[in-house]
Amino acid sequence: MISILSLLLQATGAPAPAPAPAAAPVAPWTVTLRPKTDPTITSTVAGAPSSDGNARIVVRCDSGAQQVVSVQFFTRTPLGGPPDRPVTLTIDGGTPMGANWEFVEKGAYIREDVAVTTITTALAKAKSIKLATTTAAGEPVNASFAGPPSAEPITKVLAACGYTLGTPPVRAPQPAPTPAKK
Repeated sequence: MISILSLLLQATGAPAPAPAPAAAPVAPWTVTLRPKTDPTITSTVAGAPSSDGNARIVVRCDSGAQQVVSVQFFTRTPLGGPPDRPVTLTIDGGTPMGANWEFVEKGAYIREDVAVTTITTALAKAKSIKLATTTAAGEPVNASFAGPPSAEPITKVLAACGYTLGTPPVRAPQPAPTPAKK
């Protein structure tokens, strides 16, 4: 039945339906809001692809009951997941900054406040970013990225979580656990 309808439409000269437009690619370092399945959490991100297109660096704010900013690295190369291991960032050919990041199969991230403050402050001024790490098997993984056009994208992502560029957030002390009743 459908093929007969198709033939009739072709015979009458009716135009075929236009294909759905493809989603436009997001320009590097564009700040975007990411929908979450949990409506109480919002995610704001900005990032850039690597020069070879095989990796991505992202600054991300997850804002809900807690506000957490992380710097994330994703690659097509399987990284092998945990354990934590070193990631080194070299900004504009300067002194390498290294820290242990948490790893998942195809990515790594750091969310510790002081480290994120140091990294985002450097990224906001960066013209070129080089990242080096290893897979869980010890194979080197390297990526190069263009820095943001200005500090604005980094500043906006940080602001979404109440952070200020260059200043570690002040967190309220966590309540002490209550002892179990006997």
